[in-house]
Amino acid sequence: MKQLFLLLAFLIGAGLFLTASDRDGAKENLRQVNWGVYEMLTRRYSWEDRLDQAEADFGVNPQYVLFFRDLNPGRPFPTERVENAHARAMTPVISLELSRWGRGNDQGYLAEVAKGEFDKLLKQWAEDAKACGLPVILRFGFEMNGDWFPWGSQPELFVTAWRRSYNIFKQAGCENIQWMFSPNVLWDKRTAKDDLYNYYPGDAYVDIVGIDGYNFGDNHDKWHKWQSYEEVFEKTIRACQKFNKPIFISEIGCADDRRKPAWLKDFLEKVSKDDRLEGFIYFNHNNPRKEEPNWRVDSDPETLKIFRDWAKANEIGQVSSGK
Repeated sequence: MKQLFLLLAFLIGAGLFLTASDRDGAKENLRQVNWGVYEMLTRRYSWEDRLDQAEADFGVNPQYVLFFRDLNPGRPFPTERVENAHARAMTPVISLELSRWGRGNDQGYLAEVAKGEFDKLLKQWAEDAKACGLPVILRFGFEMNGDWFPWGSQPELFVTAWRRSYNIFKQAGCENIQWMFSPNVLWDKRTAKDDLYNYYPGDAYVDIVGIDGYNFGDNHDKWHKWQSYEEVFEKTIRACQKFNKPIFISEIGCADDRRKPAWLKDFLEKVSKDDRLEGFIYFNHNNPRKEEPNWRVDSDPETLKIFRDWAKANEIGQVSSGK
């Protein structure tokens, strides 16, 4: 009887030891995901209010905030906006459009940038960014592999413009800018060889790779249908691993639909487990004038709760990596 008691005590103790070990292993497998949101760049006080509202919407502070800027000579490097973001512990991600807002039928400035006609403006940006000194991610000519922006579908010219601009910043001694190569996801029968790699400026000119992609749903147009997170991104993530650079999902959104809560939950679970990805930026915006879907996470209460719950768990390190 005594021997049986000792055996049971040993087995229970071993079980408890294994359980504790499993718990320790689970802690090691927890993974905090870097994430951010898009907030429209507006006048100063409205912009600051938007940054504060982002924290209120999500329950915690995003680590990144994305906004857009054009090549208007009257718009310098947005030092004040960068400082506003960093004051809230957000790293700015500036999406630089190679065009000028309000030009009507805009043909863009890709050729002009490649030829050096914007060297003076870019040098001023570099000097102002250096003087600012705060970390910034620059998405130069994003979604260049599509045909919806005037700088798109011109790989040789794009690479020339990128390298010239990059060198201007380096020659100015601006080291606080990280350059993000940010193509759109591959779609239809497009291949990485023909529709992605030709646009890559080269390892020496790129710090981060970002991927833009959306689930447009069934009702946007005849070219789109409801897609899972993997259907939108997986092919392009695999292709971008070739660059051996940190990979972000630089724009992601899901159209309004009864399936949206489940879609977002699935995405958040998968991105938390995917060591290939450094993080993501959710395009939290609704602009019916552009006839785009409502991407916002607060488009319905359930979707908002799913994101808020995930963001809170992620902040305190309680999202499992699933390893």
